[in-house]
Amino acid sequence: MKGIILKDFYESIIIRKNLLNWIFATVMIVALTLVFQTRYVFVLFCGVAIPILGTSMLQFSMEQDEIAHFYKLQRTFPLTVRQIVLAKYILALLCTGFFLLVSLGFSLIYISVYKVASFTEGMQICAMGIPLSLTFMAVTYFGYFLFGAKLGTILYVIATCITAMTYAVSALNFNILDLLFLNRTLLFVIGLLISIVLLVISFFLSVHFYERKLK
Repeated sequence: MKGIILKDFYESIIIRKNLLNWIFATVMIVALTLVFQTRYVFVLFCGVAIPILGTSMLQFSMEQDEIAHFYKLQRTFPLTVRQIVLAKYILALLCTGFFLLVSLGFSLIYISVYKVASFTEGMQICAMGIPLSLTFMAVTYFGYFLFGAKLGTILYVIATCITAMTYAVSALNFNILDLLFLNRTLLFVIGLLISIVLLVISFFLSVHFYERKLK
């Protein structure tokens, strides 16, 4: 499993094309953070955009696997399909954890430097990225294992657009921000429990469909 994790990490980070994508995303986030110093953007970046970045790891590695037909070679390894899928989910959780730490860092900037929220409120908003990223991972990773890299990427884009449009609705009459600022602890607990259940379901479904693909 360790070898699968390291291979996927290499394909997702070290390959030049993918590395440039990460650098571009980082530069854009930093630049937009410096330009937009508002509460609205704080929630968008630290509660939504940054936490879900880690869920894009599988797209890069699966794309390389399909180009090289490596997924067929994986079946010769002394690993079960469940272990292979688990390795990919573990890498996603590690990367998601990393981006949650990045989100925490940006949250402290918005709280301490830009002063768009109190410390407690800011940490609660930042924490909402945890259930969101786990839910996003559950949906998109199942899509990758079910449809493959290309169609899975389309699902990823669609899920991202839906998330962005849902958040954008807060600029209209129905203010989603109000939901984030009311009963935040209860909302976090409920969201976290639901996201964990969805992630477990996603894992077992991914194992089932990936196993069918490799037969």
